[in-house]
Amino acid sequence: MSISLALPVVILVVLAVFILAAPASWTIWLERMAMGVLVVFLALLAGGQWRLPDALATWFYLVVAVISLFALWFSEPYIRRESDHWHWNGVQGKQYGSLLLIFIASLVAVAIWTNFLWLWLAIEAATLSSVFLVGTPRDRGAIEAAWKYLLVTEAGGLAALVGTAVALTATGDPVSHWNYASWVYGQHVGNARWILIGAYMAMIGYATKAGLAPFHTWLPDAHSEAPAPVSALLSGLKLAGAVVIVYHLFGVLTPTVPAQNLKDGLVILGLLSLLVAAAFVAFQTDLKRLWAYSSIEHIGLISLGMGFGGIALVGAVFHIWTHASSKTLLFQNAGTVRLLYHTSKSTQGAKALLARTPWTGGMLALGSAAIVGLPPFAPFWSEWLILVGGFQAASNRIPDIIAVGLLVVIFSGIALRIPNWLWVPGSHDRQEKIREPWGLMAPNLFLALLVLAGGIGVPILVHPLWHHLTRELLKSPI
Repeated sequence: MSISLALPVVILVVLAVFILAAPASWTIWLERMAMGVLVVFLALLAGGQWRLPDALATWFYLVVAVISLFALWFSEPYIRRESDHWHWNGVQGKQYGSLLLIFIASLVAVAIWTNFLWLWLAIEAATLSSVFLVGTPRDRGAIEAAWKYLLVTEAGGLAALVGTAVALTATGDPVSHWNYASWVYGQHVGNARWILIGAYMAMIGYATKAGLAPFHTWLPDAHSEAPAPVSALLSGLKLAGAVVIVYHLFGVLTPTVPAQNLKDGLVILGLLSLLVAAAFVAFQTDLKRLWAYSSIEHIGLISLGMGFGGIALVGAVFHIWTHASSKTLLFQNAGTVRLLYHTSKSTQGAKALLARTPWTGGMLALGSAAIVGLPPFAPFWSEWLILVGGFQAASNRIPDIIAVGLLVVIFSGIALRIPNWLWVPGSHDRQEKIREPWGLMAPNLFLALLVLAGGIGVPILVHPLWHHLTRELLKSPI
């Protein structure tokens, strides 16, 4: 690994260590320094002074950096109020800040590192740091959710490591060549049977990290208990990062194993995830659990697009951005609801948001319209590419039709639930207006603009990168 690829990760980890060692009053400033690091490397990337392995790595780093900046921005005012509610001491606040930076550093590593063993270590670091972040409130629900998250995803992590080793060893290339950016195939054809077995084992392992059904069981509990910025990073970045690793792995295996054999697994996992989301969204009364099941849906769409290939693959990679921006808005909005109403459950008083907290309610309405794929919001454009791309190949048309039907069910379920938060009045003695702190509103207002205009605005803004990325994806064997 080159020094340039390790540098941003190392700097963020060093800042995380400094948070633990420094006085509690330094935590905010060290987190702001981390934001500066992300911005500096974005500027170096834009200026051509920092080069990443390929267009996909560049794109994913762009998404990770932007979403992490919003999460850090929102985290400062949010955690200040959350820590008052849970009566944190200074040590707990420092632990949260340090773990948050380690989590972000590991997500940056997933975006830009190329060696499959290092990528596995990066996703493991993201898992372990986020497990402790999920358990931050330290009540029974948070601890149970963190423990369930740990057990399920670590079993998957072992499967991912073993599967990767089995598949790449079967190609005949040495460990030193396990790097997708400079893959060197052995002189022998390789054992196709063992490559396929290893590839599917790795896919199942990383599917647990991604929250794809039927390995999603940890995800609703973890999202509902985690602090809102952590939920945003989990849903928007960590889930997609695991699927991106699978895409890279399948890409280097296709010369030996037919691509369709690998893509079928991604299509099946995608459809199962849509099915689970369709079965559960209509029954959720907690806003964070609702968006957790929606995350299962959207990571399923990304998996589906990668399985379809072609234009659908372009849509899947674009959906990493559109889902991340929309879901970050929604999870941070849900955190705001929980702070202002002392609950995020419609059955316990989080009602009449538009009347009592018009900014918070308005952003919930906007985010909800976006996440179900209504135009002109950002997710509409990427979902359209995935579904249209699916119809291009005859073998994908039946799965695509099933996906469209499940998306209609999910749309109906979310449309059924959201009015319970937005318009349905609560008890008469709780209808007073609630003050909405500007510190909580500002990051979400800027995110709302990205969700509204980011569907076509972001590709236009980064046109050379997007053009290069599209050409790479359309040539991809996956």
